[in-house]
Amino acid sequence: WIYIPKHSPITMNLRPRRDWDLWSIMCLSFLLILFIYALPDSVVRVVIGLPFILFFPGYAALSVLFPEGKDLEIIERIALSFGLSIAISPLVGFGLNYTPFGIRLAPILFSLAALNVALSAGGLYRRELAEAPYLPFDPVVTWKRYEAQFRAEKGLDRVLTVILVISIISSVVALVYVVAIPRQG
Repeated sequence: WIYIPKHSPITMNLRPRRDWDLWSIMCLSFLLILFIYALPDSVVRVVIGLPFILFFPGYAALSVLFPEGKDLEIIERIALSFGLSIAISPLVGFGLNYTPFGIRLAPILFSLAALNVALSAGGLYRRELAEAPYLPFDPVVTWKRYEAQFRAEKGLDRVLTVILVISIISSVVALVYVVAIPRQG
């Protein structure tokens, strides 16, 4: 028998139910490739493609950089994921510009998909090594916690929270609209 330490790179517990966020990123990356080539004019291409570029790379990178639950709150994780994705995605295109493949759909699609899968796998590994890993939220528990915090707010704080949520939702809707229905000309 060969002794393999618990946190050896050889052994890793795969727990898709616990780490549903990173497994979803990997699965959706592969699904996007299938939808782009099987149904090129489908709306699913936009629905999966936007988070594929604007959210997945940053979220997976943050799971590698900050695997502990105490490192970042969920809101910080989401906000930083968008910002980091907006920084990572152009760098992939910039790197592809200096290869023989160039900046075309297939190289960008496969490069970002490979990046998302590699970072998600790295995030799974880092979570396995973490003492108190960040685990994706349980939507019901999270809703109840934020609802209790909202009810505890008074007057102006409550109004500002509502305005902030409305502005975030309207900016996401506007972004989806602009990307899904580009202007001609």
